[in-house]
Amino acid sequence: MAGIAGVQGGDINALETMLASLRHRGPYETWISPTEHTKIGCCKLESESRQQRRLNSHADGKFAVLDGHLYNATPPHLSDAALLLSLYEKFGPQFAARLNGDFSYALLDSGKLVLARDPVGVKPFYYGYKDEGFYFASEAKALTEVAQQIKEFPPGYIYTTRLGFQRFTPKVKTPDFDTKEEAKKILINLLTEALEKRMKDKAPEGVILSGGLDSSIIACLAKEIQPDIKAFTVTVEGGEDLPHAQDVARYLGIKHYVYTYDEEEIRKALPQAIYYLESFEEDSVRGAVAHFFASKLASQYTGCVLSGEGADEFLAGYEEEMRKAKGEKELTKLIDKLIAVAHNTGLQRLDRLMASHSLEFRAVFLDQEVIDFCRKLPTNWKVHGPERKGKWILREAFSSRLPQRIIFQTKRPFGSGAGSSNLLEGIAEREILDEEFLKNRRTEGGLNLHSKEELLYYRIFKEKFKHPSLPKLVAVWDPFKPGF
Repeated sequence: MAGIAGVQGGDINALETMLASLRHRGPYETWISPTEHTKIGCCKLESESRQQRRLNSHADGKFAVLDGHLYNATPPHLSDAALLLSLYEKFGPQFAARLNGDFSYALLDSGKLVLARDPVGVKPFYYGYKDEGFYFASEAKALTEVAQQIKEFPPGYIYTTRLGFQRFTPKVKTPDFDTKEEAKKILINLLTEALEKRMKDKAPEGVILSGGLDSSIIACLAKEIQPDIKAFTVTVEGGEDLPHAQDVARYLGIKHYVYTYDEEEIRKALPQAIYYLESFEEDSVRGAVAHFFASKLASQYTGCVLSGEGADEFLAGYEEEMRKAKGEKELTKLIDKLIAVAHNTGLQRLDRLMASHSLEFRAVFLDQEVIDFCRKLPTNWKVHGPERKGKWILREAFSSRLPQRIIFQTKRPFGSGAGSSNLLEGIAEREILDEEFLKNRRTEGGLNLHSKEELLYYRIFKEKFKHPSLPKLVAVWDPFKPGF
């Protein structure tokens, strides 16, 4: 993980200030290209600074900075950032299609910029303009003092100074299958290989464990690779996740760390969580509060964790939404919508709140080969029966590796399972009157707020961010709204 930023044609001196606002993404070291009219830079974690300049590189007058990880097969001496320059030399700007990983990056070639963001949007990226200047950074907060107009860099696109924005399609090939049994075996193999790639450098020492299906599978596979893997769980008193997480940790025989928080801690953490998240969307904030405490806990024991994020999107885990879909065609469209918005919901929450405590994360289900394979799977293999039980093929694939009570449990959203959702709802109910909500449920920008909670979050958001562009970046969405 890193914070990256750059300036072209604007206030070059602003780059240091931009990187300072991203220091939580990399508090150990800052690097800035030694160029004049266009500059790029990054701030790095201590672990990243030891890895032969993995996140920044230069060669023959060209420079590169990277936020994320690349899992291409490369010569041992070639760092991730050096790989960017090598592939750029060979294939030009469209080399992004050949990358396997989660990334946002910037290349500088004789004043010409090449920017790109991974196809799912695991890593964040924003850009903005002021007068003749073009600015970009990992988070929107880094642009609020330098840009008049701020926009999100779209996932799966490259940007070049000459051609502007262009979409790219990853060059990924995964095995085909004829039967469901074959597909299950391939899914297990791809997840195992994805995890092995992410654990190869031995940086991940723990798993964020809710006790749900996805994190339990990651913990199970990680234990096979690294027997001393740790598990981290956060909860309120009586939280639903804790008994399940304890069950998994006992079954796997792994060291389990638990942090219990209360309403007073939530009140104190809420403004920080919203600041790091850069959103006021209700579900995202609920999960963000739980992730804030999870990253706080894990960062005391390790600098890098594994996450089960991504399975719900690509294997149809949002069961409540699935049940509302009418027929398989609408169900398939809904799954596609949930994937398309993930970079503004679950992935934004995960990235920003892990970064809030300078904690690196690696999401195994978001490996590009795993994603490509999951897209091939028929919808009726993902969703099962009249109850629309999600992630069915994943459950079946791992049914012999974990207890049935873990495999076939009902999904609990992270905020609900950890217990922050109920407490947050209670806080909002006490602080905002009914008539106050009815009078203020529509924002200045025309967004409809769904609840008193969302109004509370919006007010905190507006206190933290005065820039008029930032509310427009927030995804307040309805998957069943026509045209979404």
